[in-house]
Amino acid sequence: MRMQNLWRQYGGSRFSTGRETGSCRARLASIHDRLVDHADLSHRHSDYVRLTKYSLEVAAGACHAGGMLSEAQIDSFVADGFVAVRHAVPADVLRACRQEIWSALAGQGVQRDAPATWRDPVVRIPCPESEAFTAAGTQPSLWEAFDQLVGAGRWWRRPGVGGTIPVRFPSQADPGDAGWHIEASYDKNGERWVNHRSRARGLLALYLFSDVDADSAPTRVRPGSHRDAARVLAPAGDEGMPWTQAAQLAAQASATRPTSLATGRAGDVFLCHPFLVHAASWPHSGRHPRIIAQPGVALHDAFPLVAPLCPVELAMAAERP
Repeated sequence: MRMQNLWRQYGGSRFSTGRETGSCRARLASIHDRLVDHADLSHRHSDYVRLTKYSLEVAAGACHAGGMLSEAQIDSFVADGFVAVRHAVPADVLRACRQEIWSALAGQGVQRDAPATWRDPVVRIPCPESEAFTAAGTQPSLWEAFDQLVGAGRWWRRPGVGGTIPVRFPSQADPGDAGWHIEASYDKNGERWVNHRSRARGLLALYLFSDVDADSAPTRVRPGSHRDAARVLAPAGDEGMPWTQAAQLAAQASATRPTSLATGRAGDVFLCHPFLVHAASWPHSGRHPRIIAQPGVALHDAFPLVAPLCPVELAMAAERP
């Protein structure tokens, strides 16, 4: 009930409908101009123009009068802690990104068309910093969704995807990394920490660069667990706690929650609350490698937790003492 009251009081129309008005075409033109002009891109204009060989598209079915995410999708994010933006990355961008991923894997002896080289259940590579991945990470539909969930001006408009790319191969072996956890937010004395205002982290994004079904080792999530994690972190205040401790406590607090699978088609992107409890899954019983990127959407600071609250903040504020 308290969550619902906070949503009515602070979420309301401001964050569920956004500030843009007019047609989707006009809104996308405005976003495209921001992509070109925004100083945080740290690229010359001529460098950005070269990216137009890749598509900047609106996600199919996601063009709503008030924003990329509908009010129902934002309500679902507030309740469950995640939302899927379907068809967020266009096909030509996906093809280019996959080619670069397989080129990087080849450097580790893993060949796309040679299953005999798929010896390990998971192989990780750093996400390439390239034109294709810049196009994937700066899609207008995603940037507007970030604005709707986190709040415009709060997050770092990164020219790319970032993070790591874990590629999971068909295997019955335990990959050794399938424990339930939340994401870390910041470094403190060489250790990873997290606090109740999610310092430095706005979202976790899961970019699907391959089709992912229930047999392909999809990411597991616990709907509603972001509220459990917020409750765990609240007593530690701004000081926070070590990530390992927070991850264990959040996993224990959410143990009775149901499990959902982050499945979809290549090009889908799941946007997750920074406190969402999630885990890898195994075994991989499918036929094809599962390829995703899992970057954070970085905050310039921490969530202020003062009105008006954005959708990410609602769970945090609801669980404060």
